[in-house]
Amino acid sequence: MSILLIGRWNWAGHLEITESHVVEDGDQDAIRDLVQGHDIGELFATEFLVDGHKEAIQTAYEVYVAHEDGAELIDQAKGFDPDAV
Repeated sequence: MSILLIGRWNWAGHLEITESHVVEDGDQDAIRDLVQGHDIGELFATEFLVDGHKEAIQTAYEVYVAHEDGAELIDQAKGFDPDAV
């Protein structure tokens, strides 16, 4: 199992996570169905091969946000605050 995080980059450069889904590892059909209908221009959708939402949020923060000046990860799906690295 893995976690699919869906969200967007907002106008201030922050990553807002709005959805979190458990999917089978690499299930592209399920991922495509979950992403369908979102605005592709601002879409962030990434599968993380981890066991839970908190791990996925922390990984997203470390990979996509931590090294961007002033950027934040805002977890609107479940409200988890990642640890700064």
